[in-house]
Amino acid sequence: MQNTLQATLDITQIYYKNTNRIAQHMASQFAGELRERYGLGALRGPVLKKYVLRNIELPTVDGIEVYTDPLDERVLAATQPDAEHSLPRLPLDILNKAFAGETVSLVQHMAGSDLIRAVAPVMERRSGKVYGAVAVTFVIPVSIVNKVDEISSVFQDYRDVNPLKYPMKSTYFIILIMMTLLIIFVSIWIGLYLARELTVPLERLVTATQRIREGNLDFEVINPGDDEIATLTGSFNNMTAELKRHRVELEATNRALAEKSAYVEAILNNVGAGVLSVSATGVIVTVNESAGRLLGHSADQLVGRKIDEAFDATLFPLPGLFTQAVARIEDGTLRPIQKQFTHGNEEAFFELMVTASPFGGGVVFVVDDMSHLSKGQREAAWREVARRIAHEIKNPLTPIKLSAQRLQKKFASHHTAEAAVFRECTDTIIKGVDELRDMVNEFSQFARFPQSNPTPQNINEALRETIVLYEEAHRSIAFVFTPEPRLPLIDLDRDQIKRVMINLLDNAVAALENGIGAKMNLPKKITLRTHYNEMLRIAAVELEDNGPGMIDTVRSRLFEPYFSTKSNGTGLGLAIVKRIVSDHQGFIRVQSSPGEGTKFTIELPINLLDNEYIRGKEIGQLGAQVGQPPIVGNV
Repeated sequence: MQNTLQATLDITQIYYKNTNRIAQHMASQFAGELRERYGLGALRGPVLKKYVLRNIELPTVDGIEVYTDPLDERVLAATQPDAEHSLPRLPLDILNKAFAGETVSLVQHMAGSDLIRAVAPVMERRSGKVYGAVAVTFVIPVSIVNKVDEISSVFQDYRDVNPLKYPMKSTYFIILIMMTLLIIFVSIWIGLYLARELTVPLERLVTATQRIREGNLDFEVINPGDDEIATLTGSFNNMTAELKRHRVELEATNRALAEKSAYVEAILNNVGAGVLSVSATGVIVTVNESAGRLLGHSADQLVGRKIDEAFDATLFPLPGLFTQAVARIEDGTLRPIQKQFTHGNEEAFFELMVTASPFGGGVVFVVDDMSHLSKGQREAAWREVARRIAHEIKNPLTPIKLSAQRLQKKFASHHTAEAAVFRECTDTIIKGVDELRDMVNEFSQFARFPQSNPTPQNINEALRETIVLYEEAHRSIAFVFTPEPRLPLIDLDRDQIKRVMINLLDNAVAALENGIGAKMNLPKKITLRTHYNEMLRIAAVELEDNGPGMIDTVRSRLFEPYFSTKSNGTGLGLAIVKRIVSDHQGFIRVQSSPGEGTKFTIELPINLLDNEYIRGKEIGQLGAQVGQPPIVGNV
């Protein structure tokens, strides 16, 4: 049944195709006949209408149309009386194709019938130019159209009501679809599973990488598998462990370097010698505190600067030594270079020895303060000179004095003018011998100073006893004494300390009487103060005058033997003062500037353990004795 219906439907479709082919053939035939027989000019004349009417009489053709332009009016001839309504104009797109040189056909469904229409171009053979188009129309009767529709409808209904025509085929088709869907689903699931097996470990590795980047080297990636990903994970964990071990070693090395650097820095900051390191380009890298103190520049002022910019080559030999050291590095000679020079500032005047040693492409400077060594050498030399002078001069002094006294006694009874002159000469000899003996005694004391005998003493009382002598002798100078009432007893040699104060007061009085005060409108004044630093257990004595002061070169040599600014001075007074203070384990320093006066400061240590009993018994009396207002002398 289905085959019959299908064959019938195929026959109708073949009929439509044959009719369509006939229409195209006749349209092409009419177009060629019109071109060959009548010429292209006939498309514009009355011959065209006759030609159309004559051909419409053919029994197979239901309509003929001629178009000279897609938009112009057509020449139409049809078998039906109402041809204008039964045969509508061809669509514009079909006409455009025909005028483009194509032969086109179409099926149009009209009310009650179908139109099979074909259009062919009328063109010149040589140029291919299209001058018009001929359309042929075949009308399919209503009866045939209805039969075709009925056959199609019956065939469709039969297919709809007979789905089990091919049950095995449908079953296989359904099974195939289900198997296909199942295979697709399984494939997707397997793909997702495999992707998960790959992506999850990779995500763990990415997370581990981020943790390691943040510094967490204890993070470990866990992967229980035994595939390539597991091997990669194991290698990653091993790498992390190595990084952790190296970081621990690096931190330990950095700590050791930091400790070593701090240790070296502590050593450099506590050694007396100054140390500077300079790079190969001449930039100062490190400076310790001693170098800054000796050279008069702080570390902040020197580090990072060029050595020739930091130091004036006319005052400091460091730039020249650096150039020589670099030249020695280039020559392969690594012996150090030494040079001695003097340098002074507002605080001190130094005799310095600088050593430049090539090291690692740069230069290391070591600056040694030779001032104390030079002073000690000069002091030892002068002490030896004093000992020899005292020995050579002292021996003949006694016979000379005794001889003069004997001559004076022998001729004392003579009252002549010559006797008076003789007596005057012998008196001069005896006086000169006494003065020379005093000077020799000072030499002897400096050469072989008597050993101090310290006992617990009230230093305020010793100072008071000394300053009272000067108040009566020098009424033009104001003496101000301000004692510290909390000052405990100090182990010292009372006579030697008084001698120290006498020397300092003599110099202060001489400076005020022979010089000009720091401020012309102020009276001459000497101030004596004592202080007590309980934390450091130090007693300090300050002696200050408002005299003319002194320059740096004088101040730096003030405690050297036989150095004096007075015309009649021996230069031993302050040298003896320094030695007495040193014998008491103390320190003495001087501060002075031209026109600003001079201040001496003596610092003596206090041994509280040795004086505990004495302090317990006498501290009350001491407070009563020294707890008085400052003593001011006459003006």
